[in-house]
Amino acid sequence: MRALALSAACLLIGLSPVGTALVGTAHAQAGAGASTLEDVRDQGVLYVKKQMFKQAKGSLDKAYAMPGGDKDFVTLYYRATACFNLLLIEEAFKMAEAARGVAVDDKQKSRLEELNQEMSTLFGAVTLKAAEGETNAKGRIFFESRTGIINKAKKDRFMSIRERFRSTDITLPITVYLPWGDYLANKVPFELVEGSPKPELEIFLQVDRSGDPVAKGTTPWLWVGIGGAAAVAVGVAAFFLLQDADVSTPPDVDVSIGSLRYR
Repeated sequence: MRALALSAACLLIGLSPVGTALVGTAHAQAGAGASTLEDVRDQGVLYVKKQMFKQAKGSLDKAYAMPGGDKDFVTLYYRATACFNLLLIEEAFKMAEAARGVAVDDKQKSRLEELNQEMSTLFGAVTLKAAEGETNAKGRIFFESRTGIINKAKKDRFMSIRERFRSTDITLPITVYLPWGDYLANKVPFELVEGSPKPELEIFLQVDRSGDPVAKGTTPWLWVGIGGAAAVAVGVAAFFLLQDADVSTPPDVDVSIGSLRYR
């Protein structure tokens, strides 16, 4: 009965029997939902082409986790692209490297080289390791620029990455990508210079103690571990003194980047 009703409806709007079959197929696919690697991956690719990168990453994450997803060039390439535009640069380089290992023809290799070139032009890497005496398994990294970043697009990229590491616990060692420039990581200086070796430095993690139990009538210690010294921020006011007044709150900006054309 359902098939007859669908056929009648198609005749009313002027579809041929072939058109009726196509509508039925589309209806069946929509009802079943995307279930194969190709279906899930292609949805992510479509989102990338529409520059809907958060949605793209969601679909491509699912595709990557499916059997064969971590060996599929298209999944890896477009997941790298989505992560790049979301400024998840560490994951973008990881996906690009994985894609390099499964690229099978010159077209794939050319597209991957184009993506790698654009990422490498904008970002450099620094490896951060635990300083001697560090006892915290997890913590945060407070990046600061040692010089003013004049270029707005570059500053927006840095601010987005800066906020992510300020708000997310990580473990050491870790390799982080930032725009080329001169920085502090938890008060330890380093410089990213295009064409120079990747710097490595030792740091103490920032650890949030604001949730620890404290004695009644005392002020909680919010953060410890600044630059490996015994500095402690006491209370909210002291915490904010540790941050640059003009960059404490990242701007609400569109940080989509890259001049690549997704095809």
